[in-house]
Amino acid sequence: MPPEEAPPPEDREPRLARRSPFAPATKLCPRCLTQLKQMGGLGGWLIPMDYYCPNCGYSGTVFVEKESSDTQGER
Repeated sequence: MPPEEAPPPEDREPRLARRSPFAPATKLCPRCLTQLKQMGGLGGWLIPMDYYCPNCGYSGTVFVEKESSDTQGER
């Protein structure tokens, strides 16, 4: 029985990748993809960190991460 061929790249499911929690990553707003600013200084260890978007007014703990350009080619 011949081995199955891998599907073309455009037909593959997106892949989740693990990254180091210490690697630099830009936090972006999930609504408008603008860089987020941190709110208050109490979050981060026991309580999730709150972020604020100066562009659209979003505030919350959910964000999109963009890897820095120097770590993208290491995979």
